[in-house]
Amino acid sequence: MALPGSTLITRIGELVTNDDGWTAITDAALVIEDGTVAWTGPAAQAPAADSVVDAGGRAVLPGFVDSHAHLVFAGERSAEFAARMAGRPYQAGGILTTVAATRAASDDVLRANLRRLVAEMLGQGTTTFECKSGYGLTVADEARGLALAAEVTPEVTYLGAHVVPPEFAGDVSGYVDLVRGPMLEPQPTTAPT
Repeated sequence: MALPGSTLITRIGELVTNDDGWTAITDAALVIEDGTVAWTGPAAQAPAADSVVDAGGRAVLPGFVDSHAHLVFAGERSAEFAARMAGRPYQAGGILTTVAATRAASDDVLRANLRRLVAEMLGQGTTTFECKSGYGLTVADEARGLALAAEVTPEVTYLGAHVVPPEFAGDVSGYVDLVRGPMLEPQPTTAPT
């Protein structure tokens, strides 16, 4: 009898599971039912399913989890990275360069970059990720970043204390007050444009 709404993935060369730590099963199969792995084991013991996918002898393993990803941002700092790798002293704007570019970017630009990065992560095997804010550093910009991140993952975390922004130069305690107060207050739920 086939499991309803199920898919059998068969001809798995090696199936890595987290059963009892780290287990590898050769000549394996698995059944997915309603988006959840319902069965794993030797291919010869696989139950019937509504549909079958042939893995062609490939390895199958659990997806990677990224618990700290900043994906809502604009700009890029590859020149800074290259300078550091070449041993040159740090002289560029750092995170504040990204903050300025993020603040200036439209929602559409931020959304396109976010979706490109998510596609790259998924393509490389990351199936679950937490997306942090941190490149707006104003109440409105942090809320905007969190709203955009929530479009692609339910795992969204506010991280407004990434760096002290230029408008608070010389007033670190004033920025800490903003981060501890207004930035933590619930914001109106308006969809980004």
